[in-house]
Amino acid sequence: MGTIVRPHGLKGQVKVSLSCSGLERLATCSDLRLLKNGLELKRVTVVKGFIHQDGDVIVLLKEVVGVEEAEFLRGAQLAVQTGLEVTLPEGSFYLHDLVGLKVENTQGEFLGNIIEVLETPANWVYVVQDGEKEILVPALKSVVRRVDFKSKRMVVEMSGVIDEDNAD
Repeated sequence: MGTIVRPHGLKGQVKVSLSCSGLERLATCSDLRLLKNGLELKRVTVVKGFIHQDGDVIVLLKEVVGVEEAEFLRGAQLAVQTGLEVTLPEGSFYLHDLVGLKVENTQGEFLGNIIEVLETPANWVYVVQDGEKEILVPALKSVVRRVDFKSKRMVVEMSGVIDEDNAD
C-alpha cells in the first residue's frame, strides 16, 4: 500500500508514500498491517491522516507509540491483506500485481521479468531482470504500451535502455 519513508516524530505519526487507492482507503481499512523485511510486525489502525505538500501522507497510527517505535518502523510497509483490496477502475492495477510479469519490447524481444517497482520523485520505475542483466523501465504511458495480466506480460517501447552498461 505505501512505504514508510521516515517517522514524523510525534505519538505514532508516520510519513508514508501513498501508492494505493487514496487516503480515504487507509482510514476505512479494517485490516492494515505493518510489514518489514517480509515479516508482519503488527496490525494497525489509522486514526487520522492528511496529504503533505510533498505528496506523501502523514498518518497517526493508534498502535504506534512514540518516536522510538516510529523510528524502528522506518522502512516498513503498510499493507492490506491479499483479497481485501478495493476493486480498481479499468486500466488501473496494484503495484504488487506487476512483480513477476514478463516484459518484452514491441518487437517481441524478451527483456526480463519485473522483480521490483521503485518510487522516484518523477515516476515509478520497473526493475526488469533477465539472469544477471537488469534494466530500468520508466512507468510512463509513452513507454508502457500494454499490460496483460492474463498472459502475465508487459509490452514496452523504449528508445534507449538503461542498464548497468550505461547507467552512469
